[in-house]
Amino acid sequence: MRFGILGPLDIRTDDGTSVAPGGPRPRALLTLLLLAAGRTVGTDRLTDGLYGAEPPAGAANALQSQISRLRR
Repeated sequence: MRFGILGPLDIRTDDGTSVAPGGPRPRALLTLLLLAAGRTVGTDRLTDGLYGAEPPAGAANALQSQISRLRR
């Protein structure tokens, strides 16, 4: 897979086929993970990146759901 994060998020398979990353939150989550490629990213950092300093109730469950969707 190839990922482009300068400009719009661009995801392509090895044969060049474009892959849609989903809505704004999956795009933001994937971008956060790509920016930290090769490093561990804690849930606090991901939650802060997705929701800001005051995440809503249920943010931890929502994050787990988003990560699960990205893996598919």
